[in-house]
Amino acid sequence: MQTDILDHAGELLARGRAGHAATLLAPVVGRDPRNLGAWLLLTRAHLALGRSGEALEAARVALRLEPGDVETLFWVSAAYSANGRHELAITAAEQACAAEPGHPRLLERHGRALLAAGRVAEAGRVLEAGAEIAFYDADLHVAYGAALFAAARPGAAREAYGKALGLDPGHERARAELGRLSAAERDIVDAASLVSVADAYAESLRVPAGGLRRTGKGREILAHVSAMVFAVTLVAVLGLAVLVRFTDAVVPWQLPVTLMCVAASAACATILAAAAG
Repeated sequence: MQTDILDHAGELLARGRAGHAATLLAPVVGRDPRNLGAWLLLTRAHLALGRSGEALEAARVALRLEPGDVETLFWVSAAYSANGRHELAITAAEQACAAEPGHPRLLERHGRALLAAGRVAEAGRVLEAGAEIAFYDADLHVAYGAALFAAARPGAAREAYGKALGLDPGHERARAELGRLSAAERDIVDAASLVSVADAYAESLRVPAGGLRRTGKGREILAHVSAMVFAVTLVAVLGLAVLVRFTDAVVPWQLPVTLMCVAASAACATILAAAAG
């Protein structure tokens, strides 16, 4: 039964439904706190949702259950990176690579842990070696391309992305990074602008201490809409007050009360959304 649940959670994650997966997995780890697979899936779900703290908690439980497990070390490293705890992320990635030398997924994790720490030169060396060893792995070439771009080598980065697409023409991340590189190259006119563009890209890969703050675009939209509703209803209430004061119009008492309730609700929603963001 639990195996079926874990399989379903994995399918949900593959389809981008991390929230559903997390909801499905929570009671599983509650009933069976020694279920390593469930904790690792929960770590993945929290990372996909941007919940870096919860992801790290789940990853640490998994690490206590299987300290030397390569898959566990991979997700522990990813969770530490997401929280900006880079030395621990790099150490976990190195341990995983030592346990299974030459594994492309582990080499990529090591390189991306270094990029998240802002250690671009080291990341480039790790990923270059990895791309030579696992020349058949598209993900590794994409990661190497990112390191090259961050090191102000856009031409070499384009070549790495091209290799990834040669291996997998539909590779979404390779296409996205190639498009990002092409857009950035339009701003490169000399050596100084090249350095500036590359530094900006490298900074976009870096994770600050404490992790990235979630932007909460959905909350921003809610706050904006709520503020607009509040303003409109407030104007309507004032308009009714003027109408009653200076004319003989009869306004049902329920109307201003309803408008005031709507305005109050919108104001609360605006405040809560702003605080959550």
